[in-house]
Amino acid sequence: MTDRMFQEADWGRIFRIIAIAIIAGLLFFVFMQVRQVFTPFIFAGIITYVLNPVVDYASRKGMTRGQAIAATYLMLMVLMVLLAIYVVPVFIVEVNRLVANVPNYVEDIQQAIFEFEGYYARSALPASVRDAINQSIETNLGKIEEHTAAVLTGLVTGVMGFFGGLFNLVLGPVLAAYMLKDFRRFHDVLENAFAPHRRAHVQRFLADINQVLSGFFHGRLIVSVVVGVLTALVLQFMGVRFAMILGVVAGLTNLIPYFGPFIGAIPALVIAGLESWRLFAQVGILYVVVQQLDGFVISPRILGKRTGLHPLAVIFAVMAGGVLFGFWGLFLGVPVAAVIKVCIDHVFVWTST
Repeated sequence: MTDRMFQEADWGRIFRIIAIAIIAGLLFFVFMQVRQVFTPFIFAGIITYVLNPVVDYASRKGMTRGQAIAATYLMLMVLMVLLAIYVVPVFIVEVNRLVANVPNYVEDIQQAIFEFEGYYARSALPASVRDAINQSIETNLGKIEEHTAAVLTGLVTGVMGFFGGLFNLVLGPVLAAYMLKDFRRFHDVLENAFAPHRRAHVQRFLADINQVLSGFFHGRLIVSVVVGVLTALVLQFMGVRFAMILGVVAGLTNLIPYFGPFIGAIPALVIAGLESWRLFAQVGILYVVVQQLDGFVISPRILGKRTGLHPLAVIFAVMAGGVLFGFWGLFLGVPVAAVIKVCIDHVFVWTST
């Protein structure tokens, strides 16, 4: 029976799958070796994908492709100028206030720890447990200043890294303009690279990828903006300091599935907790309510279609992306994993026909 199965195996299909897997592995290896070079191209690809529907819409209204791209970029420049005039200065002031208040926050944390130490010292805990807690407190108190210095150093490094990445920020839109101009040509070249009897399948393949990426980039960006603005406004109304910064953090981290809302809530809870336990509880309730609105109202209405990934696959993609590519990997892990899933699904269909 085994010999018969061995003889009847579709070796052509098996070899094609193995060849595709080897080629994909080699491409991934090469990408990992030169991934820094690809940074502006990845950034340009995201810009291209986000702006292409706008350019297509303008083209359908009678503009040439070049005019549509120019008009889209002009609108973006006007928006950036308005942000630079009205939003960025306020944001910078907030950041400066936050940095200036870090030493005060450290003192508040130290005071809270001392108060906690006095509380449990009067409790009925065994002496050995109290000694262990004392030792832990002393050890961690010595590290607070060290961690604070590390945080401030990280802020400075992040600012320097931002200016160091300005080259990518400038080069990305330039590359995106070329990609937008030839977007349809890229699509046609990819489609025509396959035999005629495969092209209908290629069209379905590209449509599936478009659906996955559209649901993530277009929908998720809108959802994140809504969550960020809503969070900032409510925090400002509640009197929480640095509401704008916390709103930006909430919006950005909301791009990260599952983990994002928890990460975004941590700084707000810390700042509120240093004010009062009541404010801490109110902020905690706020984030729970906002995330429930996001999960059951905002995201379903805006995103609609999902990536098609199992929740475990989403969690793995976020964690793997963070390990491999750091900060950006957390954001791009899910769409990349969704595209890989689409590719795998279609590879099995292709190899079986």
